Amino acid sequence: ADEAATAHAAERAFTTVSALADILLLARDRPFALLAGGTISAGEKRMLSDAGMAPESIDALIAIVTDAALVVQVDRQLRITTAAEAWLRSSVGDRWSTLVRGFRDSLPRGVRTERGGWSPAASWPLAHPWDAAWPERSSALLQRARLLGLLTDDDGETAWATALRNGGDIDASALTALLPAEVDRIFLQNDLSAISPGPLAPALDVRLRTLATRESAAQASTYRFTPESIAHALVLGETEQTILEFLESLSLTGIPQPLRYLVTQTAQRHGLVRVSVEPGTGRTRIDSSDQHLIEAMSVDQGLRALALTREGASLSTRVGRDTVYWALTDARYPATLVDEAGTAITGERHPAPPAPAPTTPDYGPLLQALRSHEGPDADAAWLDRELDAAVRARAVLRVSVGMPDGSTRDLVLEATGLGGGRLRGRDRAADVERTLPVSSIRAATIIEQ
Repeated sequence: ADEAATAHAAERAFTTVSALADILLLARDRPFALLAGGTISAGEKRMLSDAGMAPESIDALIAIVTDAALVVQVDRQLRITTAAEAWLRSSVGDRWSTLVRGFRDSLPRGVRTERGGWSPAASWPLAHPWDAAWPERSSALLQRARLLGLLTDDDGETAWATALRNGGDIDASALTALLPAEVDRIFLQNDLSAISPGPLAPALDVRLRTLATRESAAQASTYRFTPESIAHALVLGETEQTILEFLESLSLTGIPQPLRYLVTQTAQRHGLVRVSVEPGTGRTRIDSSDQHLIEAMSVDQGLRALALTREGASLSTRVGRDTVYWALTDARYPATLVDEAGTAITGERHPAPPAPAPTTPDYGPLLQALRSHEGPDADAAWLDRELDAAVRARAVLRVSVGMPDGSTRDLVLEATGLGGGRLRGRDRAADVERTLPVSSIRAATIIEQ
């Protein structure tokens, strides 16, 4: 590919990596619902489209993170893995390398080479000419290669893709040299917004997005702090002190007074509602120093499914503690989980499952079962089936017959019948009808049908 096409491919790879980070962050907060065929539902695609992703690329993006083992299917849901948590905090080069490694390792054998690379992309549509589903699959593979910056718009090959095609190691240095430099500082504004003057370092971006909502995604991104976003960070284990320390280290302009006030006020309110388990009964108990909140929850129609009952100054329910906690959090009550000693604990709504370990098919039990059913008459049974099939097809057989003197004679017969332990057929060489005992036949091979 020429220089301009290569630069455009690098830009597209950067956009793809950023879009995949957005997908993983969304799936971390709320796993995607899957259809019976394993694809995400139309509602999930609409949500991703509203988040700024091209609808025609969503399936390809999901396939890329699936091949890289960053997401896994669990109970008809698409959830991120523990590997995705580390990936989100990696540099752009490391992120891209992980995605390309997963793409390369998942390529089908028809386009893989013995050296660990792949055949030229132009040959992919012809790799399986007799497979009716292959044109669609090869087109999807080429789309993923373009999204990862391995191919240009006209399917030219980028410089960093050539070494990979030849089976070389993954090296992102040529790609990252064409990308904008990352920044580690932002501007905090009095209107509770934040502006990043360039692509924010991934680890900083991930943590900042637990405190604020990103309003625009570009080389200069904009974030917005709200009471809900700060409360969300407190639910995930942040405190007033950790939030302010992080913002101090990140800001080029200090922390504006309105933002400091928002963090302090939200942190003071957080934890007013405590959710615990009664030691004696095992029921879930809701306590608060603000009785107005207790009264509001007891009559809240959105919490009717919890069947809350009043017990003095508290509320009680048979529903599990974690379910109650997340229901209150979704209803925007300042809830927190506490243990038996009254210590606040951090709850994870959708804990990431570990990435599935690669498995190699074990055919040992199958082979053992087959051999256990192989009796002394297995060869005879197989010969009977072969002869019966030849008779049905009126095939010409080359038959090896054991003679009484111990010798073996080959005959060419046109099989005409099988019954009573005997094979009937016309001997083409002698032009006579012969009847042979099946027990005397050592081997039979079909030579013409």
